[in-house]
Order: sequence, then structure tokens, then C-alpha cells
Amino acid sequence: MSGPPAPEADDAVACEAVVPAPPQEVFRWFVRPELLVRWIGIDAQLEPWPGGRFRFEIADGQWCSGRYLEVVPGRRVVVTWGWESGAIPVPPGSSTVTVELSEHPGGTLVHLVHRDLAPELRPLHTEGWSRFLPRLAAVVAGRDPGEDTARDGRPPSLRP
Repeated sequence: MSGPPAPEADDAVACEAVVPAPPQEVFRWFVRPELLVRWIGIDAQLEPWPGGRFRFEIADGQWCSGRYLEVVPGRRVVVTWGWESGAIPVPPGSSTVTVELSEHPGGTLVHLVHRDLAPELRPLHTEGWSRFLPRLAAVVAGRDPGEDTARDGRPPSLRP
């Protein structure tokens, strides 16, 4: 189950999904490179401690990077976020993604909030998170998440 963006601060987008596993298990999918790339990206370099590197390649040559700000096993992950190539005008570390994990009858409620985005970039990031959180739920459940449409290097809203 995933939901539309929840109301948040004016500079934020938020998305939610229920992932069929306990919070401690879901947490691992945000801090272990070999798990992260099963639902978002093709390569990852993660140092999951405050100040550690958060960097992954979403498509060939398109790297997202920042730093871990908070890492609370089974409960919370906060990273800074941005795009190295400049194709999406959010410089590395200039925005913040907060992931809250809470127990839910279906497993874990993943509540993700992406802050510090310019108004024109919020729809793009809402589209991305609304696509990737269901992929997370699918792989954790042992299902094929389907083709990752971001792997061609351009999100659907930026394609001609």
C-alpha cells in the first residue's frame, strides 16, 4: 500500500508506503548498499552513521549524494540529498530526506519527507518517491518490483 503525498511544510514533499516487514528489517534497506540498489539505483556507496557518505547511482552516470545526518536503527534515517550532474538543479547535500519507520498492522509504515526543494522541483521528487517506495515494498515482500523507469537517466516528467 502506498499513499499520495501527505501535507507537509511548504518546501517539502511527503510519501508513505506500508512495507510488509518489521521496522528493523525495513531499516536495513536504507543503509545496506546491496539492498538499496534492489529498489532504487544501480550502485551505492553508503556509510550509515552521522556524517557518513550517502551516495548512489540512480542511472548510468547520474549520482545522488549527501551525508547521513541521523541513523536510528529500526526507526529513522535522515540524509542530505542532491544531484551531482546538475541535470536536476538540486546540488548535493542541499535538500534533506527524512524517513520515519513505525509499526503498522501490515508491517512497517514508511513515512518519507523530502524538504528544502524549490517549488518547481517538488512534482519531480513527488513522482520519484511515489514510484520508488512501492518498489521498496515489493522487493521486501519478495516480489519483482518491475522495471525501474529511472534507469534510462531521466524521470518520466522530464522525458520528451
